[in-house]
Amino acid sequence: MIQNDINNLAIIIPAYKSTFWDKALESIANQTNKNFTLYIGNDASPYDLYSAVKKYEDKINIKYHRFEDNLGGKDLVAQWERCVALSQTEEWVWLFSDDDEMESTCVEKFYEQLRLHNNNAYDVYHFNVKIIDEKSNIRTVPSIYPKVIQSFDFYKEKMNGKIRSLVVENIFSRSIYNKMNGFQNFDLAWGSDTATWVKFGQQKGIFTIDTAWVKWRISSENISPDCNSSIISRKIKALNSYFSWSYSFFSDNKSALMYVNCKTYISRMRDFYKYVSNQDVWSSVEVFIENYKFKFWLKYLLIFLICLNNKKING
Repeated sequence: MIQNDINNLAIIIPAYKSTFWDKALESIANQTNKNFTLYIGNDASPYDLYSAVKKYEDKINIKYHRFEDNLGGKDLVAQWERCVALSQTEEWVWLFSDDDEMESTCVEKFYEQLRLHNNNAYDVYHFNVKIIDEKSNIRTVPSIYPKVIQSFDFYKEKMNGKIRSLVVENIFSRSIYNKMNGFQNFDLAWGSDTATWVKFGQQKGIFTIDTAWVKWRISSENISPDCNSSIISRKIKALNSYFSWSYSFFSDNKSALMYVNCKTYISRMRDFYKYVSNQDVWSSVEVFIENYKFKFWLKYLLIFLICLNNKKING
């Protein structure tokens, strides 16, 4: 094909892991439209990532930078942001990963949509996702998105488990990134991706490109949750911050938000509470209910529903 699109897309990879690194790079190098720059921010990885990068330097435009300190282990969202800062004047940004893949026509289909939308482009362009295994075989295909979904509907569907939302399947405008002060940062990046897409899509909604797919990998490296009590305590606090943020962000939808958030909070806490102390659970509930009316009975109802049919492992 004749490539007459301006090189206006920055693909960003905050890199650390090496297991599927070559697969990720290969999928990017195989794009039918190569009008993009790949920016790689090596997060002081102990692995040799550059050897794989060298294989593709004559195939696509790559800017590689190794950071001397590991930031992702302390603040993952800050690592995302310093990698975005490596990019230059591209109007569009795609935060990708070091172990997932994109179909070969993703960039081509993205530019096609930009041309169709002309001066009325969306701020977020989304690809539907296929779940792949360690051998890149497709294991499942989650629910596809509607052509356009508004932020509050996206939030509700995600909280109700009807759609899957990750990090790697969205391209966003640099203008909305700057306007909304970057990614939404919660500890451990817990909920940061969902909150970010919510605020980036607030004005125009999220547009799905349904003619190409992103392949998100599930492997032994990302299916084993860390159940250390200190990590779970941090996740609980991040969960509270996430719901407090949503309550403020969706201030015009508080009634509908209460049901969605309470239901999701109970589900998440039922996964967490057996790993932490009773005081951690009570403290979390106290923080959560601050945004809602009927605090007295809501507190005890939440505790009851969280603990229902579950055996406490430690107190």
